[in-house]
Amino acid sequence: MQTKQKIQLFIDKEKEGQYFELPFDVPENISRIDVRYSYPRHVEVTKDGETQRIEKNIIDLALKNADGQFIGASGSNRDHIWISEYNSSLGYAETEVKKGRWAVIVGAYKIMDEGVTVEYEFTFTHKERVLLKGDLHMHSLGSDGILSVDEIVDVAKKTGLQFIFITDHNNYFHNNLLKSDADITVMPGVEWTHYKGHVNMLGIKEPYEGACFANTIEETRELIQTARRKGAIISINHPFCPNCGFAWGLENVEYDCIEIWNGPMKKAEMDCIKWWHEQLCAGKKIPVVGGSDFHKFEMGRAIGMPTTCLYALSKAPSDIYAAILEGNGYVTYQPDGPGVLIECDGKIMGQTVESKPDLKISFTFSRLKRGDAIKIISDLQEEVIKCDSDKQQVVIERPVGNAMFYRTEVHRSYEENFPGIPVMISNPVYIKEAKG
Repeated sequence: MQTKQKIQLFIDKEKEGQYFELPFDVPENISRIDVRYSYPRHVEVTKDGETQRIEKNIIDLALKNADGQFIGASGSNRDHIWISEYNSSLGYAETEVKKGRWAVIVGAYKIMDEGVTVEYEFTFTHKERVLLKGDLHMHSLGSDGILSVDEIVDVAKKTGLQFIFITDHNNYFHNNLLKSDADITVMPGVEWTHYKGHVNMLGIKEPYEGACFANTIEETRELIQTARRKGAIISINHPFCPNCGFAWGLENVEYDCIEIWNGPMKKAEMDCIKWWHEQLCAGKKIPVVGGSDFHKFEMGRAIGMPTTCLYALSKAPSDIYAAILEGNGYVTYQPDGPGVLIECDGKIMGQTVESKPDLKISFTFSRLKRGDAIKIISDLQEEVIKCDSDKQQVVIERPVGNAMFYRTEVHRSYEENFPGIPVMISNPVYIKEAKG
């Protein structure tokens, strides 16, 4: 949704050569501001039978935000600029669009004798949940990948992703090369790589200080805690991998989410799903994500395989981070794989609903194939529903009852008489007992 605000400003001749501010108010929950302005810059003068366009007014444009920070300037060359956290006009910073009083810095470079009226139009794009598809685990030439950052971004866009993290091994210098655009949000990351386990540190350019080495669990905890204090999202990668699992022990460190699905589905992923379900049944809330762990193109492993799908409030990094931390989404085997939206009393997956009589939960599945097995899973039971045909959408509603959570999986068999494997795994909706 977009809303607009228009302000007319009269500038008299006396202000020529001066700068001054034109304040405007930005509402709450805005993902992008577009600023347009117009004024009679030229006048037509006829002399000796010949008409000429003469520049009589020149108004420069710059901007500052609600915190008083200078955001950028474009002089008089452009009559339209935009600001967002992930993509802004050239000459303007990518910055969070905060509620408050912003200001246009008006530069009255040239004003005709009778003054000039300038019309400013502000378009506010409001945040609303949108499904974004991304990959949280990829390696570039900065460590042991075969593609540059720019090449990864290009492939990701062609694959249909809207966000990615570059997570080179123990190296964050690539983070200074990242650039988002209108099509994709590119965010910083590091895969902290140790002989006893790998950890993604997402969302900040330099998650740790000094060397990345740790030789004890105490040093490992301190390194992870430092990254969290600096604002990094901590994701434990492929914890049940037989070659590079998390030997430190998941119970021995603090983390924000678990990479439940790394590359192709295999026994390590199935073991992780089993462990995760046990944690949920014990009352824990652990968001799960997936990542391709892309290094090179090989069988079963490519950018966006698997894809983490998030219902985020916008494409801004802060909204993507928030969706990861809360678990507002699901993991599917590729960008056009099966999807789901779980809704209960105005909440979605990753969120908590208070129990009440006759409470119902709905599951909206998409992009299903004939033979797919839909699994609706709680701490109390597992219900399996077979798809009898290809279906773009299936809606299922169930009473919540006494369950602690509900999550879903879609399993698919690629050969007759062989058991299916997960091709989609959702985060849960949590249910808590009503107070009193």
